[in-house]
Amino acid sequence: MVYSEFNPETGNGYIVLKPNNSATWRFNMMVVASLALLGTLISTFFLLQGLWLIAPFSGLEVLALLGCLYLCARSNIQTEVIKFSPDKVIIEQGRTFAEKSWEYHRTWAKIFVRKHKRRGHPDQVVIRSHGQEVELGSFLNSDDKEALVKKLRNIIYR
Repeated sequence: MVYSEFNPETGNGYIVLKPNNSATWRFNMMVVASLALLGTLISTFFLLQGLWLIAPFSGLEVLALLGCLYLCARSNIQTEVIKFSPDKVIIEQGRTFAEKSWEYHRTWAKIFVRKHKRRGHPDQVVIRSHGQEVELGSFLNSDDKEALVKKLRNIIYR
């Protein structure tokens, strides 16, 4: 997702980049709970048949699913904010707060679209200044990256 606001009169603005998040944490927990209930019913049936070894593996399966969903949800809250002022471009990356930050002079900042080395992979959007470069929106799909490049070029090269 690419969201932006820019005031051409003052030269101030920002672009917010977030990955597409198809499911909420509540929905993920509902899926885990329903699969845990189903697994419990099935393992109880086999437990009554004398096959007790199935029950622990059913629990491990639910724990593995919960762990995978947690990792996916954690990566989906990654956010990048690109702030613009008349003379600066500030890039902040993080989850709940800015964990990393870069500051460039707006005049020297250049936007590059680097083709990926492997066919079928999305291009990389890079901002570079004075030998330093940062990839922007590594989690975005191709359409969102194209929209990001248009917005960046429209704002920076104004």
